[in-house]
Amino acid sequence: MQKKLRIYTPNSSFKVDRRLLSLLLLWTIVFILYTVKSKFPSSEENLETLGLFFVIIAFLYSLFFITSNFFLRETTNGKFEGYLIIDSEKIICNLDVYTLYEIEKISILSDYFYGKFNGNTIAWQRKKSNGVKNYIEIHKKDGKYKKYFFLQTKTENIEMFTDELRTYYRFGKLGEQNYKNIVE
Repeated sequence: MQKKLRIYTPNSSFKVDRRLLSLLLLWTIVFILYTVKSKFPSSEENLETLGLFFVIIAFLYSLFFITSNFFLRETTNGKFEGYLIIDSEKIICNLDVYTLYEIEKISILSDYFYGKFNGNTIAWQRKKSNGVKNYIEIHKKDGKYKKYFFLQTKTENIEMFTDELRTYYRFGKLGEQNYKNIVE
């Protein structure tokens, strides 16, 4: 079986969670109801009851939203295209092939795993990682470089390529600290 990781291509657009939009809509309705109540004192009783109803609904939905974020993964805004394959003599990223001799430097960030808990996020963000914020940057000798994002899971991760990456480390293509972060 060939060792490979899936390459992820992020979209340049911004994606907002529908659940967050629903929460913002509920709190906007509450704000509008209490603003309208001050403008129309003749309908104050009806608007007060309706406003209280929406406050309760918005508060309960907020509690549900914050609690459920502990169990959901971050949303992905992109698509999976091709595979990352690291060999002792070349690196294949989707359809691009980089040989050991044309590579000047490699940088790898591999801290994110699919489903790993990210505890230091704000309340309205999802707490589990989607595993696609990892990347490999390949700098070529002609001055060009390319960055590829890839998916890591507990079973399929960059540590599978430890032996192959040792070759790039020995040739000075991969920094010492970068190599240690992957191996350890």
